[in-house]
Amino acid sequence: MRQRRLVDIIAPDARTILFCIAISIFIFYGLTFFPQSGESVVGNISNTVKSPLSALIDGFIASTGLAGKIVLWVLYLLLSFMILRVNDNFSFIRVRTILPSLFFLITGGVLLRNDIFSSGIIVAFLIFSAFYFSLKLLMEEQPKYAFNVSLIIFTAALFSLSCVWLLVLFWIFAYSSNVLTFRVFLASLLGALTAVLYAVIGFYLAGGEYQLLVYIQDSFKFFAVNFHFSPFGIAYLVLTGLLILASLVDYMRVSSQENIKTRKEFSYIIMLFILVSILIILSVPDSDILLWLAVIFGSFLMGRFFSFNNNLFTKIFLSLYFVNSLLLFLFK
Repeated sequence: MRQRRLVDIIAPDARTILFCIAISIFIFYGLTFFPQSGESVVGNISNTVKSPLSALIDGFIASTGLAGKIVLWVLYLLLSFMILRVNDNFSFIRVRTILPSLFFLITGGVLLRNDIFSSGIIVAFLIFSAFYFSLKLLMEEQPKYAFNVSLIIFTAALFSLSCVWLLVLFWIFAYSSNVLTFRVFLASLLGALTAVLYAVIGFYLAGGEYQLLVYIQDSFKFFAVNFHFSPFGIAYLVLTGLLILASLVDYMRVSSQENIKTRKEFSYIIMLFILVSILIILSVPDSDILLWLAVIFGSFLMGRFFSFNNNLFTKIFLSLYFVNSLLLFLFK
């Protein structure tokens, strides 16, 4: 009965969806109308490399003020619904659960700064779309999905060049899932080349080819970013990291009980999270933007863990997570 009540509470329905929308509005309202003074959660980020396209988008958002923030809030909320729908469609978490979307809304909303909100959320939207087409390829094995994946990844690379590494990870996933045929590989190359071709033509016509070359040259550096987190931010990262670690251990403990398709899909999520985390730890110049991707895939890990475990240990840690999230939001 206890497990059944948990399933009822976390199931996507009108009440839980409205609750997620209310959470997003609360976070958006607080960050927009009551900006915090002093050092932010992430603090100063030195030696970052901003792509020409990111600079253009950030300038547009800053110039439009509230209207631009509303557009970004819509993307933020839309991405949370995409997270919900992807699990409903592919069922790599065996129960229908709102928790991955809820963790994404809360962690992304309270941890990340407004000034990386624009580029970060756009890259997250693009990469998650590529992730969706990766799962479609696993189901239907049609090369057009591989074309879509690489096209979207290289489009995201115009904002965050480190995203190109995700294409290599996609090939590994496709190979391990026995769907990396010659046609799939060729389609993925064509998708990447198409994005590159349009980018070169666009920057050339705009007279920005030098900016593009500088962006590419400066993006391949390690330990280029110095993050300075607030004390609440450090506590939040430590707690969230422990929850994700517990989620990984729990999945490895029971993964043999999952069917092959579910194991492949969830293993891909784990690989994406690990790769993005490594790039952030290595402090590549666009690490600030990649934080959104870590939040997305980390939210899937935590969502799965808390959807299947309802004991005293998980209740305590879940309560600590919500309390710490509120403190970070109020006193960052």
